[in-house]
Amino acid sequence: MKKSFSVLFCLPLFLLGDDYGFSMDELDAIETKSYEYSAYIKAQQKHQVLNESSPSYALKNKNSMDSYLGELFFNYKYFLDKYTFNLDFSVNHENIDSIEQNSFTSNQAFVTYKYNENHQLTAGKKTPKWGKGYFFNPAAFIDRKKDPNDPEASREGYAQLNYKYNKVFQNDLQNLSVDLVYIKTTKGLNEDIYDDSSNILALKTYMLYKDIDIDIIYAYSDEQENSLGVDFSTNLETNFEIHGEYGRADDGYYSYLLGLKYLTESELTILSEYFYQNETQARNSSFWDNRYFMNSFNQKEPFGLLYFNVYFKNMLNLDDDSYQNKIGVVYSGIKNLEIDLSFSKNSGKSSSEFGGKLVDKFSWLVLKYSF
Repeated sequence: MKKSFSVLFCLPLFLLGDDYGFSMDELDAIETKSYEYSAYIKAQQKHQVLNESSPSYALKNKNSMDSYLGELFFNYKYFLDKYTFNLDFSVNHENIDSIEQNSFTSNQAFVTYKYNENHQLTAGKKTPKWGKGYFFNPAAFIDRKKDPNDPEASREGYAQLNYKYNKVFQNDLQNLSVDLVYIKTTKGLNEDIYDDSSNILALKTYMLYKDIDIDIIYAYSDEQENSLGVDFSTNLETNFEIHGEYGRADDGYYSYLLGLKYLTESELTILSEYFYQNETQARNSSFWDNRYFMNSFNQKEPFGLLYFNVYFKNMLNLDDDSYQNKIGVVYSGIKNLEIDLSFSKNSGKSSSEFGGKLVDKFSWLVLKYSF
């Protein structure tokens, strides 16, 4: 649960009788907190049944394996005049098939100086989260890639300098903002992008035009390929959104995404996205083929069951007809605690992407306590 500290002062328009009294001294005595934070502790357990047809099966040569994962996540913001300090980090413990590993990740650590309503500067490690796609982001050139299996997971940012200009208008163009980002890479600094010295400039222009969100993104690198991207999202109705995203590099690689999100009257949320990339990737990476179709269905309180959500997710490789199905239920009836139990199955030929995975099927229990 996110704890934000603010005060809303409301002066009545009508004073009833002589019993009402208002003192500015009382108002001054109320202290507005200058910080906010959110945190959670997550415990996960996976029981995985292995796929004997997988090329990797010989490395394990057993029927199943278990994984246990623990995570502490913490985000903190501090407000001081025109400055905002933001920090979030995660501490993880993994026990995957009896192999243990601990890690600490500083996801973000930056300070923002807001000169006025139109201009602000940001310096530090930040995750921009560019792009409109839920499972993939072809135009998010300065973000780490999402994991489509867990697209909402926190991601580590890159150290950068960011200047942002923002302007509001009273016409068809309702809002315009420009982000100019500089990223330096060296050995030990942002080396996930490039492991030697390089300079990257990224420019994102955002427009809200007639209720359509539009981003135009360009990324320049003096050592790697330059990239150009565009995305959009708009609501056809209050409960029906469509979105799209396209990114292209100078070397000829490009990818795009088209998606929709629809909320029915019975509070069923439907999210579907089609993803295409013109070049296949290395087979040891996830989502190496050209065409994918991703779907998520989430039903709130089915059959009137309070505090329950049920969901179904499907990831389909359209080139080899392999897929993964996942069905799960979430219970949130205990204060600050969320319990998520799911079952997943990979299907397809042994030479296909999902059919060739080491894990054939698995159950997944996640306990998440927020504070």
